[in-house]
Amino acid sequence: MFHKMRRFNFFQLDVFTSEAFKGNPLAVFPEAEGLTDEEMQRIAREMNLSETVFVLPSTKERALRRLRIFTTMKELPMAGHPVVGTWNLLAREGVIENAPTTGRITIEHELGIGVLPVEIEFADGKPLKVTMTQGKFTAGETIEDENLRRRIAEAFNLTIDALAPDAPIQVAGTGVNFLIVPVCSIDALKNCRADAAKLEKLPKDLGGEFSLFTRETLEHVSKIHTRMFAPAFGIIEDPATGSAAGTLGGYLVHHGLLEEETKIDGAFRFIIEQGDFIERPSRIEVEVRGKRGEVEIVRVGGASVVVARGELMF
Repeated sequence: MFHKMRRFNFFQLDVFTSEAFKGNPLAVFPEAEGLTDEEMQRIAREMNLSETVFVLPSTKERALRRLRIFTTMKELPMAGHPVVGTWNLLAREGVIENAPTTGRITIEHELGIGVLPVEIEFADGKPLKVTMTQGKFTAGETIEDENLRRRIAEAFNLTIDALAPDAPIQVAGTGVNFLIVPVCSIDALKNCRADAAKLEKLPKDLGGEFSLFTRETLEHVSKIHTRMFAPAFGIIEDPATGSAAGTLGGYLVHHGLLEEETKIDGAFRFIIEQGDFIERPSRIEVEVRGKRGEVEIVRVGGASVVVARGELMF
């Protein structure tokens, strides 16, 4: 008796870039109905990218689609580059009714953390940029203990002197938590390496996702250069992390670390660089509304490019 082959179309995109082979790769299954949770996880392992997205009909009335996001090891409640890339693809595929030829439209979609808005900007009938609203910014206690600060630095092949003295180490998030680690220079950031064994020995309440940043940049139009490591979750280093960029934006506003001239039309707006040191340069646009100690809204956006399409058969 022959087994009937199941077939699911998928696309691969590079996200937070407008050029192929840069940015962060992403696999998207735009019609994933019929897949079980276990099958989604197995497919994500097969795709072997930092994240794979499965698009489903929404369970919420006002949401256009439901997005389920998987790493090779687990499902995520929210993530940045998967949302930005998926809605770029869905907009190209004609999912959005009444989309403008040129201009912006806002839709809502369902994630693990709830229903959130997504803004899609079109030019000449094609999606130019996708901007997602992230969850509420939260921040834990700052880490003042010198011994723990030293252990964190050493886990990234840094001395404690390489940590920026005027910004705290802190767990923060907008749906997914990161340990934010400020570094004093781009050279120090370039030379850091994640030591999985040392990271494993850090207190568990620091989590397993680490965002290191410096206010020195490669390009004058950017404000921040960052790197993100999550070896415990199978991500040695991520080329572009929208959820970390949004968290970092909230952190910078929360601590008053951005110049007032960064503020345009009532929101702090700036570009984050990531991925340059692993040959996947990415540029993430961040927008934060709020003031020191009071972050209101965090949005992250950027371009994406489709680089492949195929069919999974099993």
